[in-house]
Amino acid sequence: MMNVKYFCAPNLREVLPEAKPCLFDYLGESPEDFPPTIQTTYPGLAFDFNCGMRLQIPAGNWHVKILDGNSEVVCFDDDVSDVVLISLEKFFVRWRFLLWLDGKFVFDYLYDATNRRVHFYFYHAGMGDRIVLFPYMEAFRKKWNCRLSCTVDPYLQELINLYFPAIECMEPPSDSYATYFPAPSFSVLFAPEKIIKVPMEKFGQQIFGLNCVEKIVYTPTKPRQIIEPYVCIAAQTSATIKTWLNPNGWSEVVAYLKRRGYRVLCIDKNREQTSHGITVKMPEGAEDFTGDLPLSERVNLLAHAEFFIGMPSGLSWLAWASNVPVVLISGITAWWYEFSASYRVVNRLVCHGCYNDTTIPWATFENCPYHQGTERAYECQRKISARQVINAIDELIDDKRAGRFSYPKFL
Repeated sequence: MMNVKYFCAPNLREVLPEAKPCLFDYLGESPEDFPPTIQTTYPGLAFDFNCGMRLQIPAGNWHVKILDGNSEVVCFDDDVSDVVLISLEKFFVRWRFLLWLDGKFVFDYLYDATNRRVHFYFYHAGMGDRIVLFPYMEAFRKKWNCRLSCTVDPYLQELINLYFPAIECMEPPSDSYATYFPAPSFSVLFAPEKIIKVPMEKFGQQIFGLNCVEKIVYTPTKPRQIIEPYVCIAAQTSATIKTWLNPNGWSEVVAYLKRRGYRVLCIDKNREQTSHGITVKMPEGAEDFTGDLPLSERVNLLAHAEFFIGMPSGLSWLAWASNVPVVLISGITAWWYEFSASYRVVNRLVCHGCYNDTTIPWATFENCPYHQGTERAYECQRKISARQVINAIDELIDDKRAGRFSYPKFL
């Protein structure tokens, strides 16, 4: 067992006692369980950036100074011996460390991933959370000219292979220079600040230390298969609390779209979903295009659609990545949280936006955090009217006809 000491920037020091169990919960293993991999010319002196910065110091009269190589904030400055120093910060920091042995300056190292193996391990996140981070992964690879690999669920590997061909899907390698765990997290160990305070489009800036990056558009791999104009919809989400809970909303919207001459295709994974006592079914009048299909098939369908209507869900982000106009129905999240280029529908005259309230200890989506057990429970999702959604549809159609709709090229 290694002798370990955690360190961090001054603003994180109050969470030091909670760090180890939190890291284990997120990663499934502790960064203490495996030694640093990059050896130096000094016997026993090793380092890497796998799950934060990790610096192994052998026995001796050592003094170590660790700082952010960009901001020059000092995070550790002390005498040590026979210890492994591990940062609490698991997001990107361009670490620099300086070493003295027996009072003599002997080592100065600045993070440089050029031509190194860097691995991104996508864990504990939904489809949309990952899709929005993939362009940042590619931007990181280009910035550092590194050999970048990633671990993602099998259903997402096809997207990586198609649209990010320079990135290899694989299990975590043993020779990584750095490993990051990109996911929207409520923990400040994985992002510089609570991620629910940041628009999802900007997650990557926070986690990877990047600025504007180019949006990667998912282009179809097959020609259009449906001649008639059509609209894709998805009524389900990973948590029922995020669905549109107006009992007549979808049927009214589907009927309206059909009167305007559109076919309406439901592309949810399942025809019916039940969780937390709430059942969401495929909207009445929609055509059944549900099924557990490869995401490339969903892209092929979405890319030729007139527009998409959905919730704060992975399919909305897939539509966004496919450059399809999106009508986004959401009262649970703040108006600024999802992608900016959408036709956002929210009832601002009832309770809304609780997901982005940093005082709520979100662990599950089982209950309405403000009004559970009262007639106001879930009013953010129940009291969005069909008329509001139809108004957004009309605005979108008018903008498309006038040539006013466009997605930004950069995030």
